[in-house]
Amino acid sequence: MKGKLIMRYLLAIPALFAVLLSSGCVSTETGQTEHWFRGNTHTHTLKSDGDAAPEAVVKLYHDRDYNFLIISDHNKFIDPKQIPMPVDARKDFILIPGEEITGSKTIHTTAMNINKVASWEYDHEDKSKIIQFQVDEAIKAGGAAILNHPNFKYAVSAEDILAVRRLNMFELFNGHPSVQNSGDNAHPSTEAIWDHLLTEGMKIFAVASDDTHHYKVISPKKANPFRGWVMVKAEKLDSEIITRAMMQGDFYASTGVFLKACDRGGDDYLIEVDDKKTRNELNSFPETLGREVSRGSEGYRIEFIGPDGNVINSINGKKGHFKIRRSIPYVRAKITFTRKHPQTDRLEEYYAWGQPAFTDARASMEDLKQKS
Repeated sequence: MKGKLIMRYLLAIPALFAVLLSSGCVSTETGQTEHWFRGNTHTHTLKSDGDAAPEAVVKLYHDRDYNFLIISDHNKFIDPKQIPMPVDARKDFILIPGEEITGSKTIHTTAMNINKVASWEYDHEDKSKIIQFQVDEAIKAGGAAILNHPNFKYAVSAEDILAVRRLNMFELFNGHPSVQNSGDNAHPSTEAIWDHLLTEGMKIFAVASDDTHHYKVISPKKANPFRGWVMVKAEKLDSEIITRAMMQGDFYASTGVFLKACDRGGDDYLIEVDDKKTRNELNSFPETLGREVSRGSEGYRIEFIGPDGNVINSINGKKGHFKIRRSIPYVRAKITFTRKHPQTDRLEEYYAWGQPAFTDARASMEDLKQKS
């Protein structure tokens, strides 16, 4: 298929498989109804090294039923007010201002919800200091920081991250094909990095993003859209509220799996898969490919994972819960969907990751009382 035809196909995807407002729950703190909002935090356009104009990229994600998008071009602040919205723009779609702070030694950070350009001009032999600089600059610009693709050229290690203050989020999954999320024989996966950080006492949440660059040609070798996203639980679709919710870990990350419930409050960690939305999402865009595996059984697996990445409990099925105990400093959830791709017949996996529930000093006092 020619590049222009693929672009037209992408932009014409009908809003059939809505993920917005996918489930509501009552917040015990605010008494307001909360909803799930789908978003991509890492997106490039012609303003840096993407191959489509900002307005075309916005329409693409809008028409795919995303609720928010961050245009994160390299070392540029693009005011969302200056980007034309689709003529049929939904009220439940917003742009959150951002920038990818692209620093030295292949260390990059998304500055989320900023109000001005964040500086990137800093170098140091100590990589922790470069990350710290970028985090501080994102905050100075009025926003929050997401450390991007630590395994890109294996630029950042867990030890580099541990020394950083005020960093609450990092990319567990990045959809760019040049990013080595799974690691190799000499380097840990980003998931192993996450468990190391959590085991060492860091309070940090995991993001999945597209890191989109290529919109005209769809290929496993291109950085295409719809490979990784976050689902944020919030009472309102607003830049400040969405950012605050993510800073608090009120979201899950996904490469294809949708959840009806991802509740880590109280003394139970509850997971329930939305099988219909998951299959609709994957079948609606057959060019999507999951992580290829050599063996496995089709279906869902829910794992609750604790310190050092140890699986505490594993459940085959669409629903599972884990009793949170003070004896375990943290527990997180991983949901795996295994299937045969309908076109290639290859066995592949898609994931969702629930954020850690803490029982040590990282938890709020109210959380600790509930888990006693």
